[in-house]
Amino acid sequence: MSAQPRPAEPSRVPVRTGPEDELVSRARRLVPLLRANAERTERARRPAPENLAALRDAGLLRLTTPRDRGGQEASVRTQVEVGMALGSGCPSTAWVAGIFNGVRPMTLLLPDAAREEFYSEGPDVAVCSVASVHGEAVRTADGVRFSGTWAAASGCEDARWALLGIPFPDPAGGPPSAATVLVPLADLTVEDTWHVAGMRGTGSQSLVADGVAVPGHRVIGAAVAPSGGAGAGFPVALRIGATLNLLAPVVGAALGGLDTVREVLGAGRGIIASVYRDATESPSARMWLGEAEYLAGRAALLTRSVADAADASLAGDPLSLRERSALRRAMVSATEDARAAMSRLLDLGGTSAFSGTHPLQRYWRDLETGSRHVQFNPFLTREDAGRLAVGVESPVSLLL
Repeated sequence: MSAQPRPAEPSRVPVRTGPEDELVSRARRLVPLLRANAERTERARRPAPENLAALRDAGLLRLTTPRDRGGQEASVRTQVEVGMALGSGCPSTAWVAGIFNGVRPMTLLLPDAAREEFYSEGPDVAVCSVASVHGEAVRTADGVRFSGTWAAASGCEDARWALLGIPFPDPAGGPPSAATVLVPLADLTVEDTWHVAGMRGTGSQSLVADGVAVPGHRVIGAAVAPSGGAGAGFPVALRIGATLNLLAPVVGAALGGLDTVREVLGAGRGIIASVYRDATESPSARMWLGEAEYLAGRAALLTRSVADAADASLAGDPLSLRERSALRRAMVSATEDARAAMSRLLDLGGTSAFSGTHPLQRYWRDLETGSRHVQFNPFLTREDAGRLAVGVESPVSLLL
């Protein structure tokens, strides 16, 4: 694999047909609803109930549920296509859906008894997660009892379960190991802490546990790394899939911003302090729009290329450290292309696009916030790529 996957030329992107295409079509049909509810979602700081109901009715909250549990068991590629489409309507709603779909595969590491509990309410059951290890825990006769606070639990107000990283005590008295516990939301307290500039509608509040008991069958011993993120027990391709479920809404925000600017320019808006009464008559404005379209499209193509690599790995083509590094760099490049596209769109939108009710500024804030997630750290990603380039195969990022 090359240092960075090369996106296919738009005219050469393969046509995909089959049952999973219908899932993507359903997502696209929901875009007008998500756009209409985007401002309300932001004010409420959680997805509008109608948004989640529509996603559930369309089968888009069961993308990663196994087929034998009534789910879609969709490919990673389909997951990102759905996420980008939803993100073009409301990045916050798409982010929450991405959390629910991206986190759910971690339950594959649980024994049958725990999965029976988890799916007892059906294939759309929602689970949020804070993978980083926090709090304190003590062993009990049949499991563990723990307390602590876990911040930024996206979608927690609409989830039924949470997967939380805890320090699992060593029975021999040594240092604790990282573990994940599956906990009903009813056993936790939601603390209102999510007051941010972007992705406001994700409901990423804090979860508080106070002496919560978890039976042993709902403890996963090696699902997280001590610093956060999926650990060695979680298949690499599923870890990449979970990250892509967060990247897709970010890229979708750029695509939604592109649609917004096209609509504004298509309505005959002029360019202030110029001879152009219709901005589309300006060659430079057309060039700027073309640049934004190219950059947003390249971000989408990079995202698809990583998804295809993850699907290939799940099919039995394992990824080397260098390949994983290249894929992570491709994801970071996708966020940078999306931000560059948005910058040009804001130029075309002018100061009016920063009105508090203008959709473009909301797409911008959501994109800027979501693309700063720890999974998309640009400097550590490049540092690891540089280390590998000179033969140092010990990454500094614990997410690689």
